[in-house]
This record gives sequence, structure tokens and C-alpha cells, in this order.
Amino acid sequence: MVTVAVWLERWLATRTRLRPLTRVSYAEHIHRYLTPHLGDVPLEELTPSRVREAFEHISQHTASTGAPLSAATVQRIRATLRAALNTAVRERLLPANPAQGLRLESGRSARPVVWTDQAVAEWAHSGVRPAVAVWTVEQTRAFLDFVSDHRLYALFHLLVMTGLRRGEVVALRWPDLELVQGTVRVTRQFQAHRGGLVELAPKSAASRRMLVLDHTTTGMLRRHQWHQQKEAESHDRVWDPRGFVFTAVRGGPLAPQRLSRLFRKLNTESGLPPVRLHDLRHGAATLALAAGVELKVVQAMLGHASIVLTADTYSSVLPQVAREAAERTAWLVLRDSGRTHQRGRARRGNARPVPSRSHPGPISAATPLR
Repeated sequence: MVTVAVWLERWLATRTRLRPLTRVSYAEHIHRYLTPHLGDVPLEELTPSRVREAFEHISQHTASTGAPLSAATVQRIRATLRAALNTAVRERLLPANPAQGLRLESGRSARPVVWTDQAVAEWAHSGVRPAVAVWTVEQTRAFLDFVSDHRLYALFHLLVMTGLRRGEVVALRWPDLELVQGTVRVTRQFQAHRGGLVELAPKSAASRRMLVLDHTTTGMLRRHQWHQQKEAESHDRVWDPRGFVFTAVRGGPLAPQRLSRLFRKLNTESGLPPVRLHDLRHGAATLALAAGVELKVVQAMLGHASIVLTADTYSSVLPQVAREAAERTAWLVLRDSGRTHQRGRARRGNARPVPSRSHPGPISAATPLR
């Protein structure tokens, strides 16, 4: 008799082309959530009602951090079960997929929240920070100033300006950079696996991309290259022109998790409100949109396969941009309001002078308020 537990293990074993982290994620879903609640059920006796009951219990679990499981995590667990059962249907072990019609709470990803003064004050009072947070322009500049003397300053600068994923930035090699033309080719990424690093293709076809750099970033990377050569000489190493752009102190590749730990440490020391390393990617998109970069260009920069994902994720805007948009809208509607009011009263036979209330016009973030 094939139980659900036996089938899930068999299904996972046949998925030979999974990325390492995807395999780890599937295994956690199976061993931590699905097997405890459905493992003993014979596969042929699995029904929609049993699946629904199991997920009512799964949704009450807590994550490894102690926090309740997010709706997005429960959705991913359901996706793992559904994929395994789809294979069972194709192999005619089931007539239909009992997880297909399961309704769950929406698992939308959290949108980035900008660390405005109000958001910082609420965090300081409650100790609860947004799931996804991004720095303002001033906070981003303050962080870069704080790490300006760090040996990996160029890495953080590049993340802020381009929104590269951490696995992508640590996998960059010098031949990927064309410093004369000012471009970066993203062709690989690193992922941690069983205590080591594996080199993989980018996350999707859209993630295999070329980025154009501004002249300041290009000059900064040239300085980083010079410092890296000097660092190698000081450690009696031969600098490899085909080596990694960003390395550990001893010259080896930089592990993504190690980079995240370093960033958390520097973030704390800087005194700035907390963000994750991945939030620099969100910040790069938010800042680019604030600078007037078209959404399609931001999509290409991030390597998103769909512009819908870019638009849905980065709907938040920086305060000064929102304020300028509000002022521009008001100017469009109200610019002639004073003269219109005067003409209306004149037609009614009352031509007393009325002070103009016309809107002063759109302002920029640099325009002082009166």
C-alpha cells in the first residue's frame, strides 16, 4: 500500500533537476508539515476534505523563528503537495488531484515600506519592523558613507545602484565587467549547499541580463580592482584577472550567507533602521522609480520575467516623490481656481475683488515650503 508519505518521498527522489535550495525547501515542506498530517493516509484514500483538514492544522504551525507561518509559506507548502499529486494523477494512481481546489488565505508578498520618520518612530516604540523595508535616499547615502572605508564598499555600492541579488553579486567575475563600456553581464549565481557553494544559472531567463553602469560606479569598480590587486600582493598571492570581483579576505569566493551576516552587522553599527541585504534590491528599484526611470527599465534591471511582478511589488514610493505627485495634481486642477471664482461672482453682479487662490504650481523635493 502506497501512503502519502511514501509517495512524497518517491516523488522528491525523482526530481533530479531541482536547484539545491528548492530541494531543501521541498524536503522541509514534506518532512515538517505534510508527512505529520497526511503521511499515514493511503494515497488512494486521500480526499479534498482530508487535505483541507490537514491545512487547517498546518496553518497553526509556527516557523523556525517562532513567528506564525505566513500565508505565503502555507501557499508554498500547498504548491509542493499539489505538484506531487499532479504526478500521481499522471501515473494514474489518483483519478484527480485532491489538493487542486483547496482555498487558502492569499499569500501575497509584503510590499516594501519606506523608513520615513513616522515609520522609524513606530518601530522605536513597538520594536516591530516591517517585513520588507527600504531606506530613504538620505539613509542610503548615510550607509554608503558609513562603509566607505570597508574593503567591500564597492559591493554594497553596486547592490544599491543595480539591485543585484546577493547570489548574483558574489558570483561576478572580472570578465563579466566591461569597465570601458560600463556594463555588467549577469550569467551565474551562487547558492549554499551542504556546507559549500554551487554555481548555478540565474534564477530565470530574464535574470540573465546586462546592466549598464553610471560613470561613478564604473570608476568605483576600477578603484576596487586596484585595491584587490594590492591586497593579493600583501598576502603573497597572485591576483587572478579572471577571478571573482568580490572575495573573502583570503581570496576565496564570498558565501551569500556570510555576506548577509556582514551586512546585518554593519547595519546595526551604522545606527540606521534595520533592513535585510535583499532589501537593498527593493531599495534600488524604489530609488530608480523615484528618479523617474520607466517601469520597463526597472524590470530589466532587476531581471523580472513579468512587468506585473515589478509593478505589484514596487507600488510604494518615497515621501518626497509622493508629495511632488500630489502637488502636481493639485496644480493641474487648481491653477486657475482663483480666476474662475472671480468670473463666477462677476457674472452674478458682484464684482468685488477676490484674492487669487491659484495653486503656486508643481514643486520638487528641493523646493522649500512657505
